[in-house]
Amino acid sequence: MKHVIIITNPTAGHHSRSRISRFIRHLQRAGLRTTIARTHYPGHAILLARNAAESGIYSHIVAAGGDGTIAEVSAGMIGTSAILGILPLGSANVLAQELRIPFKEFRNAALIHSGHFTTIWPGYLHTNAGSQLFVQMASIGFDAHIVHSTSTRLKSWVGRAAYAASTLSSLFRYELTEFTALIDDIPYQATTIIVSKGSLYAGKYKLTHHSAHQQKAFSVILFQTSGRLALARTILSLFLGRIGKQKGARTLTAATVEVPSHAAIPIQSDGDRKGFSPVHLDIAACPLRVATDPVPS
Repeated sequence: MKHVIIITNPTAGHHSRSRISRFIRHLQRAGLRTTIARTHYPGHAILLARNAAESGIYSHIVAAGGDGTIAEVSAGMIGTSAILGILPLGSANVLAQELRIPFKEFRNAALIHSGHFTTIWPGYLHTNAGSQLFVQMASIGFDAHIVHSTSTRLKSWVGRAAYAASTLSSLFRYELTEFTALIDDIPYQATTIIVSKGSLYAGKYKLTHHSAHQQKAFSVILFQTSGRLALARTILSLFLGRIGKQKGARTLTAATVEVPSHAAIPIQSDGDRKGFSPVHLDIAACPLRVATDPVPS
């Protein structure tokens, strides 16, 4: 009999006791034993997931939350035989949409019961504050400033609309800074960089043509935009899925990205603030097993 532990943050803005309760009922009806663990402070999900994985008791460790919670749970269990389950409760749920993970509780429970999984290769972000795993994307520059300036309270109230409000505000407040980025040790100039494992941006918007989740590589989008009008056009192209055709933007494939600048350029990963440059990003040494439906042949 499979034993499943569900890790959730009860103080998160989109936390839903009713959805978690329904999910647990569907798991139990399928014959799965369930345990629930609640986080009490930032980073607690890492410890809970690590202890669960090392216990050998659980076949699945489920992150019930958004991309930030998923990243913390993943960091605690990566490299183990446990399978990451995802119950999407966040404002964007980019990874869940990327991997086509069911949002309906009964379908998600059936997926856990089936035992199907996909192997993905997350990334690590290394700053002066330490190393942190990310599963979907990281960014340096304007995109990260949007995350830094988005009110957590507003995000809990209105979801993704909070990012739209922050984007408009940042257009007038953020001063674009050109910096040098080393992409696989080759220098490039940029004002913003998005380092992505997936193909989606902000939930459902197309960032790249192909996902890199199953590859030991990143999709790296360099923005060399200067000026507020050009920046506004670039943002619009992101939400229209036309970033590949936007002047001043280019997409590369790489295994490492480094921004050595000490100019305090903002950084984010998986929708959470991660401080400021300098920063180095690389691929995790171990893969992560994620509960997903098998891809039709």
